Amino acid sequence: MSSDPGRDESGSDSRIEGSGWIGAPEVPRLHVSRPRLLDLLDRDDHCGLLLVSGPAGSGKTSLLAEWVATRCTERVSWITFESPDEPFWPGLVGCLDRLGVPVAALTLPVAGAALDPSARRRLASILSAEKSRVTIVVDGCDLDAPAVARDLDYLLRHSGHRLRLLLATRADPVLPLYRYRLDETLTEVRMADLAFADAEAEELLALMGVTLRPESLRELNARTKGWVTGLRFAGRMLADREDPDAAVAQVVGSSGNIAEYLMGEVLAAQTPDVRQLLMATSVPDLIMPGLAETLAGHSAARTLAFMVRVNVFIESVPEHPGHFRYHPFFRDLLRAELAYSAPDEMEDLQRKAAGWFADHDLLTPSVRHFASIGAWSEAAQQVVDQLAVGELLLAHGTGPLAKSLRALPDDVDDPAATVVRATLALGDGDTERFNEQLSRVADRSTDDASAHDQAVHLAVALLLAVRARFSEDPTEAASLAEAAERALGLRDNRVKAERHPELAAMVLASKGIAATRQGRLADAEDVLTAGIGAAVAAGTAPLLIECIGHLAVVASWTGDVHRAESLARRALAVAEEAGIGTGDRSASPQVALAWVAVEQYDVRAAMEHVRAAERSDFLLGDPVPRTALTLVKARLQVMQGDRAGAIGRLEQAAADVVDHYGWLADRLLAEIALLKAGSEPEEALLTALAVLQRRSIGEAALAVGVAKLRLDDEEGAADAVAVALSRDSSPSIRVSAWLLECARHLRTGAPTRARDELGKALRLAAGASLRRPFHEASPTVRQLLVQDAQLSADHAWVLRVGARSVGRVPDVRPTNGEAAAPAPPVENLTEKELEVLCHLSAMLSTEEIAAAMYISVNTVRTHVRNILRKLGVSRRNAAVRLARDLELIPG
Repeated sequence: MSSDPGRDESGSDSRIEGSGWIGAPEVPRLHVSRPRLLDLLDRDDHCGLLLVSGPAGSGKTSLLAEWVATRCTERVSWITFESPDEPFWPGLVGCLDRLGVPVAALTLPVAGAALDPSARRRLASILSAEKSRVTIVVDGCDLDAPAVARDLDYLLRHSGHRLRLLLATRADPVLPLYRYRLDETLTEVRMADLAFADAEAEELLALMGVTLRPESLRELNARTKGWVTGLRFAGRMLADREDPDAAVAQVVGSSGNIAEYLMGEVLAAQTPDVRQLLMATSVPDLIMPGLAETLAGHSAARTLAFMVRVNVFIESVPEHPGHFRYHPFFRDLLRAELAYSAPDEMEDLQRKAAGWFADHDLLTPSVRHFASIGAWSEAAQQVVDQLAVGELLLAHGTGPLAKSLRALPDDVDDPAATVVRATLALGDGDTERFNEQLSRVADRSTDDASAHDQAVHLAVALLLAVRARFSEDPTEAASLAEAAERALGLRDNRVKAERHPELAAMVLASKGIAATRQGRLADAEDVLTAGIGAAVAAGTAPLLIECIGHLAVVASWTGDVHRAESLARRALAVAEEAGIGTGDRSASPQVALAWVAVEQYDVRAAMEHVRAAERSDFLLGDPVPRTALTLVKARLQVMQGDRAGAIGRLEQAAADVVDHYGWLADRLLAEIALLKAGSEPEEALLTALAVLQRRSIGEAALAVGVAKLRLDDEEGAADAVAVALSRDSSPSIRVSAWLLECARHLRTGAPTRARDELGKALRLAAGASLRRPFHEASPTVRQLLVQDAQLSADHAWVLRVGARSVGRVPDVRPTNGEAAAPAPPVENLTEKELEVLCHLSAMLSTEEIAAAMYISVNTVRTHVRNILRKLGVSRRNAAVRLARDLELIPG
């Protein structure tokens, strides 16, 4: 600052006798310029009062010093008050005098007294006569004397806008600020504005030679709440550390400099009663209406509201009237001081807070306060009595409630404590510890039991039902889920359970999963649908995803492709919205989408969904989606020409589930029979008939039809088709059955009936784009489809391979009475060979074709050799030209 009207000729500060120092201070060396605040001060040039209000060390003085040095363009003077006893008017009038305002003849009162009315009018008149406005910065005067405030208010309103006053204060002045706000003549800079943003904190620390990682910087700035003095103290300590990032967690709370500053500048300035109230109310993280009075007496809330006004590192919580919270570092200082000076009182206050939160059904803070004083039985009883084991379990041991209970000792021999330890173990996946802990809870009769005993019984039943999801016995799992459902409906539990819909969701999910494992898919659908409703009411994303995902898999097994896809995408949307990563979510939605993609013959999408499902940590524990995924992978192998590998995969999977999940084993055996029916009809027939004796499965009936037709038993094939076309069969099976009928009529020389059956299959498949049955139909059926101009035109969707369309063999017929040129004798190409031809026409290399079709390079070469042989050419480009001439592929 080159010149300052508030300094004497030598440029030094001067002292007004009996009042403060006049002269603007230098901008500190470690100063971060904050244009956003300078702009705020400059926002309205017509404002006569600018109020910068914040606690000690919040950067008020340095901000105004920079503003005076860089932004103020009018006459300005600065006065700093160092003591509340210093008189206000001599200091203010002294500033005016130094700015050339003729005020020397005024008679001034003593500290805190009012101006003589004539002197007040005279001063206002003198200021009004000034040709330009004057600005006075008043630093360190809280203006808590009503007489001084009244006179100052008069002066601001009657000086013809020639006086602008900047107040830097720790407490709001007793001026009628509401009126200034209504008149829009007030600019306010509060603690929320003064708090350093992360970028500003980073710049300040850089000036001190400290560089932190972004996450460490955010942690430090959140801990100090942007308090510049706290950041400076922290920066000094971090500058001496070899690893400042590692020291961030300790530096603010353990800094002796910060504690000494707060003790000297904040606590020491309070009366003993106020200091006691501050320490008592620092025990909870959030001070709610009623809690303050419980901890510190009936006037506590009123005193706290006053503390907010005078900026004692406590703030009101936005949008929550009557709620307060301390800045974290100040709260920890108060707690440390209380624990050191009155440890018994600290324990008593913790217990009072715990009881108050418990009485108001605020479980997590209640448990935290009980745990902080080692009252573990009370903490555990709160969890069990409030039916919070579901909440504890769903948090997977990472929520605030679980963190408070992690230190629960093993020697606390209480049923509730044992249940809590078992819950944490189950959430961690530690089944051994879970079983050991739960075995310590004696069986309790629910007849004439206390409400606490009922709650313990319900918690145990719920935990067993959840644990049974990992059991290999689906009957036991169903029984335990039903037992939990009965416990949930008991009279003493029912009312509390209504406040915990996550419990019903957990029970219904367990019950629905057990039903799917038993093969009761219709029952599972009903239960899981109810579970979705309960999970929505509970607002718990993991349970909602689990129920929707399992329902999507059920829809896959029943062949409802549309519903499977819709449910699966809904589950994924919920997971994305909740921020749940792939590894931490149920694999069921991805399994269902893979199933749908296979039915639609979208190999690339199916492979992507398979890989996504395999990234989930929750896949291997559930046999139903795991077996569905195995079936999907086997069908993909068939698509890639590896039928033998697919059969081997299915045989191993069937052996793995046959002992506990017979319906899954039969579904796999039916699929095996279907794959073998064309080449090993006798073996396939025996397998399929054995499956049909146990349960009605469409794939088994279809396998019987294919095997019978392969063995020239056309009547038996027709009977099998009738079974496969039953209402219970999935759309995919019914489509395949119509295609089998088409093949049978082609064999018997009935092309018209064959075409009719093919049309039925196409119309049924169109709604869900079921392409797989057509790709896996017999060559004669596929040739009929591609040769029939009307059918292939009406159902072009079925001929697509990925983004391309498979060409059709032209129907070469005479035109204009002339005989058409005979078409070259071309052996029918398979769908895979047609797909390879499309890739060859796009100039893809062998390796690129293999990657696009998810098959090996050798398999591509085999397809190419077959294409060349069937088309009677020796080179690839010749094969492409001939295929275009024959309209086998697009020209």
